[in-house]
Amino acid sequence: MLQPLLYIGRQASRSDGQARRVAILEATLKLIVAEGIRGVRHRAVASMAQVPLASTTYYFSDIKELIHDALTFHVEKTMAANLTLEKQSFAALGDFNAASLKDRSRRAQLVAMLSGFVCEHIKSHAKDREGRLLELAFHDEALRNPALAQAIVALDDAIFGPMMGFFSQIGAGAPRALACQMLGLIRLLEYRYTVRPWDEEECRSAVTSLLESQFVAISV
Repeated sequence: MLQPLLYIGRQASRSDGQARRVAILEATLKLIVAEGIRGVRHRAVASMAQVPLASTTYYFSDIKELIHDALTFHVEKTMAANLTLEKQSFAALGDFNAASLKDRSRRAQLVAMLSGFVCEHIKSHAKDREGRLLELAFHDEALRNPALAQAIVALDDAIFGPMMGFFSQIGAGAPRALACQMLGLIRLLEYRYTVRPWDEEECRSAVTSLLESQFVAISV
């Protein structure tokens, strides 16, 4: 998965400017976690970042630009987890296809491996409470901010694309529908275990059940 978003604010050419710009973006994320998107104001960001007010307006001409680049910065920091799940899943898939899924024993082995990878991914995301707050805040703001909505769509497509590719590679006739089901379950469980205690057995059961039904349908 490639980085789906680009920065739109003014870039820094010197190292001290780059450090100041990063401090501004870090402060923006902290404010969003603490107060939500509505808490992002140039003066509040400058105060938290401990930089002159003029620095925030120099790099970001308006709040929407700052929020967009804060999302891009957040995505850069969190892409590793999605890339790990993607690599693990395709590696486990190997030479599996629709025909080999008919073998119940082989199918069970694949389901068990993938369920483990997916639940570990969900667990790590659920433990990152600030990450979930940011994710929900950005998606909520996208309903009011058309430019941010475009960025969210690009981000979601970058996550969704490899899932579709996975189901296409295994021979699914409707890879988009299967990817929607899996991504929907992952996001549901990420939220569920952010507000509830982690339940390994429940997660494994939910993911295993979905994968088994999907793979059986593909093999028919």
